Amino acid sequence: MRRTLALAVTALALLGAAGCDTTGVTRDRVNAAVAPTFANLYVLQQQLRGRKVAVASVKARADCARGTGPNASTRGAGDDWTCTLTWFNAGPAITASANYQLHVQANGCYTADGDGPSDLNGTPTLTASDGANVTNPLWRFDGCFDLS
Repeated sequence: MRRTLALAVTALALLGAAGCDTTGVTRDRVNAAVAPTFANLYVLQQQLRGRKVAVASVKARADCARGTGPNASTRGAGDDWTCTLTWFNAGPAITASANYQLHVQANGCYTADGDGPSDLNGTPTLTASDGANVTNPLWRFDGCFDLS
């Protein structure tokens, strides 16, 4: 009887834990973290190129998911996250987009690797307005988000 009770309690505990995602990594949290980080780095990149852009005018949006297709997951850590970022480029009617591959860790930190277009995030360096060769802030970037 005691053994049967112990097995039943263990089975219930495992069943309850199986439905829980303890990482706190969700699509909404990834989207909410990646978009403003991208916007700030986009403004920095444009400043390096001698252009004045305000963060508020960029209005970046991220659409991120794990895997591809209709059964793509919307939660969990992994290196199979992809994000399409869209933003306003040079005016309220001109939108642009870029793709990133993300490695999202269970602690809420991520690394985003640019996947084109080449003039935005396809190269690790760029030529600044003063002619200097500088690191491209949008080629690869890191960030973290709150898991609670």
